[in-house]
Amino acid sequence: MTFVFILLVTSAILGLATGLVFRVWAMALVSLLVAVASAISLHAHGFGFAGGVSVTIGCLVISQIAYVAGGLFIISRSDEAEDLTQEEVDGDPNSRGEQNVSDEDK
Repeated sequence: MTFVFILLVTSAILGLATGLVFRVWAMALVSLLVAVASAISLHAHGFGFAGGVSVTIGCLVISQIAYVAGGLFIISRSDEAEDLTQEEVDGDPNSRGEQNVSDEDK
């Protein structure tokens, strides 16, 4: 039972790290890695077919949920950063590329 818990936590960490750093295409590689690694390790620890498949599917689901959580975290952080970097435009640039800036800053 401890081994199954370790596999699930490892899958969650991999999914979260992928969601925080990479785009969705990388999740395909991580899912393949999770599926193969969990199947091999479960077989080595004496799990049967039904138990191994169930745990492997659980690892994949946990990994996908963690990926979505990481992606949502990144999206929420980027919205906050956009609010900080917004600038007001005082007008259209003239022929020299300068904007019509008022005398407020002088």
